[in-house]
Amino acid sequence: MMNETTALRDLRMSRGWSLGDLAAKLGGMVSRQALHKYEGGEMMPSPSVLSEIARVLGVTPLELATGPDCLIEIKAFRKRIGLRAKDEKALRGQFVAEAQKRFAVQFICEGQLRTKEKLQGCCAGMCPEDAAEHMRQHWHFGEAPILNLTACLEDHQIHVILLDACEKFDGVCAVADGGSGELRGYAVGVRRMEAGGRQRLTLAHELGHLVLNTEDEDAAFRFAGALLAPRVVMIRKLGEKRNRIKKAELDALSLELGMSPDAIVHRAYDLEIITKDSYTFWARLLRRNGVKKEDGIPKEDSTWLHRQVMRGYAEKTVSEAQARKWLGDALFVRMVGQDLPSSQWSLRQKNKAERAELLSQGAAAAESYYNGDRFDCVAEAGEVYDDGGLA
Repeated sequence: MMNETTALRDLRMSRGWSLGDLAAKLGGMVSRQALHKYEGGEMMPSPSVLSEIARVLGVTPLELATGPDCLIEIKAFRKRIGLRAKDEKALRGQFVAEAQKRFAVQFICEGQLRTKEKLQGCCAGMCPEDAAEHMRQHWHFGEAPILNLTACLEDHQIHVILLDACEKFDGVCAVADGGSGELRGYAVGVRRMEAGGRQRLTLAHELGHLVLNTEDEDAAFRFAGALLAPRVVMIRKLGEKRNRIKKAELDALSLELGMSPDAIVHRAYDLEIITKDSYTFWARLLRRNGVKKEDGIPKEDSTWLHRQVMRGYAEKTVSEAQARKWLGDALFVRMVGQDLPSSQWSLRQKNKAERAELLSQGAAAAESYYNGDRFDCVAEAGEVYDDGGLA
């Protein structure tokens, strides 16, 4: 039986509709009072009424009845030799739980049950180079560097999950299906402490598994390199054939494309810009210098969950208890603490101890904000520092 947390209420509120709004969209078929009783579990709609409500909300009757529960099917799990079976099991469980949480948030805060874009197998049968070019065109990337791959994936309903894992774990990707068999979306997982360039390559690699619908690691890796560094761009930057490459050149191209120098060298070898001997030389040198572990590329973070939970909390579709459960108490307090009352009147209404506590919280929030990565760069005299719109 439907209750106060039913899919009907969540879908209605996520669209910003009142009970009266929904009743009006149903053309008088159901009264506001009846809808209130449906949501409170006091009445159940007839099959014809349920179908019409589902049509207005843009979901299937089964989705309206079953809510956000979904099945997470792992399509590829990459690991290295030495990852213990119990650690792999724990990682799989952590990934599935985090993915289910995100699809629940997606449902409640966005009213979005089904993905708008079917990606799995959309490039099946293509060679990795052509598949990467197709995705760049499809997502309107052109030939420009992908500045934030995590944000791009999340914009296309591919949830990016950062996992607390050891170095024996590489990446994972999955597809989510609803109770009615409808596609809910996708999720990919990477190691939280991974170097920035390797993190981006792993994300592109997992995307390759999905769009190519393959477990072939070589094909997924070739797709990842082609997505981040298209053939035309590599040839334009390095030329069609090279005998020697300087480290400074590799470093500059690495920062521009957001790939580690090691991945740049591998990509150049794949495109036959450099010989196998040259690739072997650079691979050994970079490994010896530790570039494979620390490549100098900034790590990307996923902000989707934080933004959506705060959106639901602001619009009152998410309770404080639910927001705390999804974000954790510490993060919830830190994020909500930035919305401290600051008017003179609101401060005068509080006693001295309360005012001191508010000022202390505000100072802590400001310190945390200004100590963030966005303020690491310092503009030279006469220059304006552009933070990329992160504020």
